[in-house]
Amino acid sequence: MKARLKRDDEMNRIEWKARGRDIPGCVRRLTNFERYLLWSAENSIAVVARIMGDVDEKALLMSINAVRSMHPLMGAKVVIDGNHEAWFSTDNVPVTVFRAVPRSSEGQWFDEVRREYQIPFRPELGPLIRFVLVYSPQVSELIAFAEHCICDGVSLAKLLSDILACYSNPAREMQAIYPPATTDYIPKADGFSQSTSKEMTAIDHYNDQWRKRPHYFSQDDFLKIHEAWSRRTRHNIVLLQLEPEETRRLVAMCHENEVTIGSSITAAFLAAYQEVMGTFPENRRTIQVPFDLRRHIGDDLGDFLGFFAGAFKAPFAYNWEKSLFENAKDLHMIIQKHASMLDTSAIDMEKFDPTLVDAFTNYAPFVELFPEAFSLTKNLSEFAQDKESIAFAICRDAISSFPGTIASNIGRVDIPEVYGKLRLDRMFAVAPASIAFPLFLAGISVCGRLTFSLNYIESAGEDSESQTGDMILIRNRALEHLGFPEKINGKAI
Repeated sequence: MKARLKRDDEMNRIEWKARGRDIPGCVRRLTNFERYLLWSAENSIAVVARIMGDVDEKALLMSINAVRSMHPLMGAKVVIDGNHEAWFSTDNVPVTVFRAVPRSSEGQWFDEVRREYQIPFRPELGPLIRFVLVYSPQVSELIAFAEHCICDGVSLAKLLSDILACYSNPAREMQAIYPPATTDYIPKADGFSQSTSKEMTAIDHYNDQWRKRPHYFSQDDFLKIHEAWSRRTRHNIVLLQLEPEETRRLVAMCHENEVTIGSSITAAFLAAYQEVMGTFPENRRTIQVPFDLRRHIGDDLGDFLGFFAGAFKAPFAYNWEKSLFENAKDLHMIIQKHASMLDTSAIDMEKFDPTLVDAFTNYAPFVELFPEAFSLTKNLSEFAQDKESIAFAICRDAISSFPGTIASNIGRVDIPEVYGKLRLDRMFAVAPASIAFPLFLAGISVCGRLTFSLNYIESAGEDSESQTGDMILIRNRALEHLGFPEKINGKAI
């Protein structure tokens, strides 16, 4: 299979290079899934490295700039061509944004992440990643905050390691690693089943309907939606953290029960959520699981910065007649089956007209939520008034089938712990939480320390009721289910 995948990759690269030859600094075309992530007000991600030792701010910035030459998407923008296709380009992109702030508490790093969520990226200007150093002479946090379209959690964590490696060895040779697209590596079906044929017929119909009355959006439209989103919502997290000995205990329990840590923690949070918040409605008893395509395709792709994740959705609900680890085993089997098949919704999305993807993923859902934004530009106003647009029908169908749970576990990232005089203590992953998903988990394990964040969105109004108390209860019940009652506490971070 690998040989076939590589041939497909080479053919697609040749085709894309030919189509993008008139775009200066062209890296490649965005897939439709990357395009959905690009124009989403909610879909930025952060990975945070806690560093022990005194970090030199100027040397760190030099390392960030040096590593940018290794990873083209660190210095990329997006160019929309005359056919409304979107392309990554490194031509004439401004310098990387970096700021440093004094460290005043252990949880300050999340205050800085939340601040970053309020500041939109400007895709047609770039770059699509920013860095923050929360500094003290003894311990600091380095935040990498990025548009999800240029990276998944794995590549963002490894990017931080690259930066620290360059910091400890400034003479390190840099070689550009170009990011592949997921659609290059996932095999296409050799034939059509009756179900796939019906699906293609339906999507062809949607595309035909859209092209008769299309709407094309711009960066200005995106910024107006982002402004409304950031004014009306606030991103929050509650953390579950395990130290090395506690992580080893959990690993031993999972091995004994033949399940993964990710499946066990997800099952524990599902049980806890239902205990605190009640059972999911029947149509939300599904789970979406992003997974690292590298682990299932091969290990010869290189440590590039890019989006190379699959994601599938499957029915799953916690079964109270079974133990935690029996539920985890059921979930583990579902994940293994879909991941081994390279089952990802990104392929289905690729069948749609790219401009229709813009409309039904990132504009139609907000017409009723943020109506004030849709009077601010001509494009937005005309779209909001076009109630018969097929984008609204597709959006309604998508919303009705949203999963109740998203479990995004980066997993164990094998990177060094020591970088010269600095030591990597742990990492935190912050997921792109949404008002649409009640339970959104993000996990990462480095240097023997494991962290999971429970991500959620709250209304930002003064009269809004906070969910934080309930989320802390959910985290604490999950700790009890996992066998760590001594870890229960009243803090979010």
